[in-house]
Amino acid sequence: MKNTLLILVLLFINLSHAQEDYEVEINGKTYDIALDKNYELDLNGTKIKLNVKQKDTLVYTDPYFNFKYPKDYKVGKKIIDSEIEQLMLMTAEGSGFIIQTYSGINPTMLNELMINEVTKESVNYGFNLVREDYERTLDSGLKINVNKAILTYKNEINIYEVASVGKKDSGLILMSMEMSDMENSIGKNLINMIWNTLEIK
Repeated sequence: MKNTLLILVLLFINLSHAQEDYEVEINGKTYDIALDKNYELDLNGTKIKLNVKQKDTLVYTDPYFNFKYPKDYKVGKKIIDSEIEQLMLMTAEGSGFIIQTYSGINPTMLNELMINEVTKESVNYGFNLVREDYERTLDSGLKINVNKAILTYKNEINIYEVASVGKKDSGLILMSMEMSDMENSIGKNLINMIWNTLEIK
C-alpha cells in the first residue's frame, strides 16, 4: 500500500549525480568535472591526470547533530516554516530517515502525535498495529525514548520509529520508516547507519 507519506517522501529520492556537477580550481582556472571520470589537464605545458572519487560513507554535519550515511543518497532539505527545518534520506521503496529541527518549541511532547499521524492511514486500511516502545542509547551515550510501531498486512511489514530530544524552546524529532523487515535490506542498512552514528550536540 502506498500511503500519503510514501508519496511525499519519494519527492526526496536521490537520483544519480548529473554529469559535471562539480568544479575544481587549479592555479586560478576552473574546470567542470564529474565523479569517477578520468581527466587529463594541461597546466602550463605539463599534463596531469585527475580523477575525483567520493567516499563510500559521508558525514552530514549540522549545528545540532551529525550522522554518517551512504554516498548513494543525498540529504533532502526543506523549510517547513520559519521554526521547523526537515532533512530526509529515502530509498526508492520509501524507507528512510527524517530529522526535524525545531527552533521555537520543545518537540518532546509530539512523539505520540507523530507516530499516530504516520500510521493512521495504514490502520484504517486494515494493517494490524503492534507497539514496541523502547529506550535507545546513542553512540554518544545519550539515552532517548523511542516510540515504535510495527504494521503488518498479509506479507507486508512497515516499521516506524519516532524519538525526540528537546530543550526549553528547541529540539529535534527523529523518525525512521522501514517499508520491509528483510534482513540486510537497503532501507534497513540506511536506517541502522544513521541511528548507529547519530550524535546530538
